[in-house]
Amino acid sequence: MSSFLQFTIFGLATGVLYALAAAGIVLTYTTSGIFNFAHGAIAMLSACVFWQLDVTWHLPVWLAFIIVAFLVGPAIEFGIYWIILRKMEGTSELSKIVVTISVMLFLVALTLWIWSEEGQAALRSIDPFWGTSAHVVWHVGTGNVYLSYHAIFTFVVAVLIGAGLFGMFKFSRMGVAMRAVVDNPALVELNGGKPGVLAGISWAMSGSMAAIAGILIVPIQGSLEANSLTVLMLTGGITAAIIGRLRSIPLTIFGGILVGLTTNYFTSYAPSEWSTWKSQFGMIIPMLILFAVLLWQPQERLRGVVVMRTRERFKPASMRAAVTAAIVMVIVCLAFSQILGTSDLLLLSSGLALSVVGLSLTLLTGYAGEMNLAPLAFAGLGALIAFFNGSIGVEYAQYISVPGIFLTVIAVAIIGGIVALPALRLRGLYLALATFAFGSIVGSFIFGQTNPVELNVFGLFHQRFSFLLGDILLYARGIKVGPINIGIDSPRAMLVYFGIIFALLGIAMTALRRSSYGRRLVAMKDSPAAVATLGQDVTRLKVSAFMVSSGIAALGGILYAIAVGNISGGTFAPLVSLGFVMICVVGGIGSVSGALFGGVLFSVGLVAIQSTFHALWLHHGATGGVFTWGTAWHLSTLLPAMIGIGLGGNPSGQVAGMIRDYSPIWKTKKVFWVTIAFLTVTYACTLFKVWGNWWFVLCVVIAGFAAPLTTIRILEKEASEESSETNDQHVVNA
Repeated sequence: MSSFLQFTIFGLATGVLYALAAAGIVLTYTTSGIFNFAHGAIAMLSACVFWQLDVTWHLPVWLAFIIVAFLVGPAIEFGIYWIILRKMEGTSELSKIVVTISVMLFLVALTLWIWSEEGQAALRSIDPFWGTSAHVVWHVGTGNVYLSYHAIFTFVVAVLIGAGLFGMFKFSRMGVAMRAVVDNPALVELNGGKPGVLAGISWAMSGSMAAIAGILIVPIQGSLEANSLTVLMLTGGITAAIIGRLRSIPLTIFGGILVGLTTNYFTSYAPSEWSTWKSQFGMIIPMLILFAVLLWQPQERLRGVVVMRTRERFKPASMRAAVTAAIVMVIVCLAFSQILGTSDLLLLSSGLALSVVGLSLTLLTGYAGEMNLAPLAFAGLGALIAFFNGSIGVEYAQYISVPGIFLTVIAVAIIGGIVALPALRLRGLYLALATFAFGSIVGSFIFGQTNPVELNVFGLFHQRFSFLLGDILLYARGIKVGPINIGIDSPRAMLVYFGIIFALLGIAMTALRRSSYGRRLVAMKDSPAAVATLGQDVTRLKVSAFMVSSGIAALGGILYAIAVGNISGGTFAPLVSLGFVMICVVGGIGSVSGALFGGVLFSVGLVAIQSTFHALWLHHGATGGVFTWGTAWHLSTLLPAMIGIGLGGNPSGQVAGMIRDYSPIWKTKKVFWVTIAFLTVTYACTLFKVWGNWWFVLCVVIAGFAAPLTTIRILEKEASEESSETNDQHVVNA
């Protein structure tokens, strides 16, 4: 009995802090309509600031707590809303989600930069308030139950904040105005309210709750590490908020307590035979609860057309343009294969493989409008299934058979259809959270579980199985077609093969978009009600889109594993998948070129930044303190997040802006052919070793800036001359 009470106290302490974090998510969503994925990162950052004030600068605990809880946390979250998120008006729900994901990744990277030791995340801890020995002891039966002063303080703070929020929303004028802001900001403003100020106040209050939850949970959990604490607060807070239906504070508190107690009871009472995997399974319990709760959400009503309310615009490419772009891409891959080194070739090949995974998002989210925050989970399942069922070799996997690849794609497509079936009742944010839960389950349990799993259920069922067989699986770099072995150990051949595969898939995606099926998908995205009215089966369209998208992601995962040469647990982690979705949306989720941009930038761009700073560090020893390897690593994680944060300025994606900027060059033939000649000479000098690849990159960058600027000046000059001639003609006529 004493053990049960002790586990209950620990679960309650964790649960009320989940509830506190979730209450902040509910508050901001209720007042601004934005679901804040960065809430867990704000809690983590606040805990790190508290550690800095308390442990390093030796401020009194109460003073550090007041500074962080009522100044730092509110300032961070208010600044995020006021500087970034309030500019997202008129964008789709996906763009708003991606921007908050970008903020989360930025805060995590910034924390790792500031509080890392020699480029590595440091494990720190915060002592319980009033010390580890300050507790109340109850004698229960033959044992003792300990209730620490820290836990008592946690309960009191959570109850006071929960009661205050409930009373504010129900009885205060400001609370009613906050709830009205998200429904009709114009009407609130018409009645004398200030929607922006009200939303800003709610975000500041949410920041305070995140800071309090982050500070108080670290002594209970035992360690302060950026990634794990962010995921912990994010998963627990999201689940509790969804249990509260993003509206009810009492239900949210109940949800947080339910998550805390369930997780703690499982890890405490699970049989000892499950010790090899129960800790990993305990980490995904909040996501299992989230997925189950989402399935009980009421069926969404079919909605009418909303496309004109958003600023995203994706113009479908013509088949001629798609074929031309595919040919150009293959030529570029052939050209690069002759000048790049082995590591660069493999890196670019992995980028093309991830671009194939990005095509799955183009189909599902860009065309059909169905959100998926776990594309790398399906890619990882494809790579794993192909390894166990498609590998051919004596001592190790030497080849992947084409039938194995085909069957793997079919298998993962079926898995995608199974995932889609319970998610048919969901759309928008709820569907995004359901796929995030699925991705967390796959990434944390299947790919995070490196020890053999031994499942023994009361002696009735006993099974032992493994997923990764260790920390890493070596992957084949060859494809077997019947008796023919196609070895792609050569990085040059791999790049060309992958380029051809992506080019063919790009043409197929363009043809699909322009087909009757593609038009039905786009119509479903714009107005499911209209599609149903015209006699189309919306359910069948959704399931088919999920299945095709999952199959494409599986193929991309197989290609990525071939390029990298292995499968590891961190490759398909939930936060990595969120970052990949962010980059694809930044590129342009509704276009094939956006998928190419996302995959290549996600794989190549980060390493390019690291390599640049590493080269500067090697060649400029006197300034080595500025250009360090740690600086390169941290900048490579900060910059993509900053690009994602700027999505509000161009919600259609970076590729659409690049096409808009570079399309006039084709009309100005002189600039076009001079640019082609310049790049050809530059490539020839690189090919014949006149200079190195860095000079080639520099020349390409110069051409990329000079060509559009020159074109603009020429077009402006021609327009000015034409206007002058018109004015002269008017004078003559007069």
